[in-house]
Amino acid sequence: EKTELSIEGVHVVVRPNRLSLARVSVVRGDGALEGVPFIDDYIASIEPVVDYLTEYSGIEPADLDPAQSRHNLVTLKTAYKKLRLLLDMGCIFVGHGLKKDFRIINILVPPDQVIDTVDLFHLKDRQRKISLRFLAWYLLGEAIQTSSHDSIEDARTALLLYKKYLELTEKGIFQSILEDIYAEGWRRNWKHSSSSQRSTSAALMVAEEEKLDLLNRMHTTLRYARARAPGSW
Repeated sequence: EKTELSIEGVHVVVRPNRLSLARVSVVRGDGALEGVPFIDDYIASIEPVVDYLTEYSGIEPADLDPAQSRHNLVTLKTAYKKLRLLLDMGCIFVGHGLKKDFRIINILVPPDQVIDTVDLFHLKDRQRKISLRFLAWYLLGEAIQTSSHDSIEDARTALLLYKKYLELTEKGIFQSILEDIYAEGWRRNWKHSSSSQRSTSAALMVAEEEKLDLLNRMHTTLRYARARAPGSW
């Protein structure tokens, strides 16, 4: 951010803060190498960086310095071209909060090539959107982003959440589970302390839903069997 002092003695912003791309991580979405990264590029900084936002980005100053970095450094143009190739190949992008990411990268992705878990796990009548961290804790029993963010961890977690969404939808219990997530979130003020405790209780919740579904199907089958005349099988 750049400011200048006006003749009235007021600081005026003449160049606002802007976010720039620092790291791009892409993992495979299915197959034998599901969850394995095939792109993990750090973007070489060509302009002075005022704040690396390490707490939220996981990026340290040395990561983007060609003289010090231990990572695969590429130019912004190279990173963009890799993503553009995936886009043109028809790949589906799965992630959490992708709109902001695409805006920073300055790439336009058609809606039919985007699966955003922040929208999948969102009740339309609620303003709040649920964080990746809370969803991972509640549904997967995993504690992520404990010290800082890691883009590979975030990508894998978003993929697992999408798989969980498909699983719960197929069982017909997604909506009720989503309601439970919101209820638990508001009860805890969207904070959590124990991943292992949540893992157990979440598993019990899903198991209970599955048990009820099984009982309903058994009840339907028994009613159907009673309706058949003896010997008609």
